[in-house]
Amino acid sequence: MQSNRGDIRKELEDRIATIQKKIGKLQEERSSIDKKLQDAESKLNALRVVYQIEAERFGEYKAPLIPSAGKSYRFAGMRLIDSIALIRKERPGIDKKGVLAILEREGFDFRGKRPLPAVHFAWVALERKKKGSR
Repeated sequence: MQSNRGDIRKELEDRIATIQKKIGKLQEERSSIDKKLQDAESKLNALRVVYQIEAERFGEYKAPLIPSAGKSYRFAGMRLIDSIALIRKERPGIDKKGVLAILEREGFDFRGKRPLPAVHFAWVALERKKKGSR
């Protein structure tokens, strides 16, 4: 018969249960934050639509890529790949460094990613997406 001396399984089970509860709570918080983020992005997109309608009403069909003064909100909330696609549509023949320069001047939020590699990978993904749709 083995003695239970040195058997720490019960203590480990308690620790595991505690950590699982913490993980559950964090997942609930993340869910709540994701929902709030989704709501904010929906509101931002609605405001973009209204802004575009108003711009067209006053004869400005699209916001300038590089504003002369102040900070533009043109790419606010957009995914990097969508921003790059928009720039490439408006400026055919532009290269990655040109796109990066525009995004940086516009104050694009790279969300902690290194800008040049982020642009490169989004560029490659966009190329793959284009080839797949042909």
